[in-house]
Amino acid sequence: MEQISLSIEELIYCFYSEGYFEQGNALKQVYFGELDDEKMDWLLQISCRSLLAKKLVNYENHKFTLSDELASVISTLNYSEQTIKASRHADGGKGEEQISFHIGEKGIIQHVLLFDEMVHVFTFVTLEDISEAISKYYQIGRSPENNHDTLQLTQMEFEQLLLTLDDNNSKFERPVLNGEKQHFNNILEETHGLLNTLLFLKFNENKEPIATNIIMFTNSKNDNWMIEKKDDLFEVQHCNAKSIDLLIQNNITAFKEMKEGLTHGK
Repeated sequence: MEQISLSIEELIYCFYSEGYFEQGNALKQVYFGELDDEKMDWLLQISCRSLLAKKLVNYENHKFTLSDELASVISTLNYSEQTIKASRHADGGKGEEQISFHIGEKGIIQHVLLFDEMVHVFTFVTLEDISEAISKYYQIGRSPENNHDTLQLTQMEFEQLLLTLDDNNSKFERPVLNGEKQHFNNILEETHGLLNTLLFLKFNENKEPIATNIIMFTNSKNDNWMIEKKDDLFEVQHCNAKSIDLLIQNNITAFKEMKEGLTHGK
């Protein structure tokens, strides 16, 4: 897997260089809103030299252009057909960590933020890499078999389990828990009810994001459970590597297109 690391200044330069001024201006406003135009211009010039030193910018005929590899990253960021955003609670429950995957015509980019979002790391990955990365990110068991039954909860039942974590009176008032429901409740108690989220997005013609599915995961250090809302029920299952593979296949258009292509002999 090839990897590219950019500072926030370099990323802004790249958007400007490719003509994506709206995206560049948005980042500039967030990170350098108080910087005047002259100082920002100096910052972009320094960024250009830095990218040139990394061999990510070419200089020819008195013109600077992004390398083909870097241009593909910026294009995919700007024209993603689908994006997966994964977030989890940092160690100790303080703060939040994020990782995302941008899927476009030119490939799939894994996007990681480091050092308070001042460094962006982009890695070219495959569809299979996404499943492996998400399993590792949410600390999913790698056993090929899942011997646990899927648990179905109404919204009221799910909320009641979370409520009793901080309310002892509610804990005594609820019905006795058995089987998978008791196992699920145990991990909620162990992790203080912290839940991590996996968000699947697609984009309309105006590049506006539309959430197509939201998955939650428990926050244990290993063997986590997955929670997915389907219609009026929450489906809760103790997941493994195969569970994540199926989740990706069912939610990523690229997988479906590959299957359709094979079916039609493409």
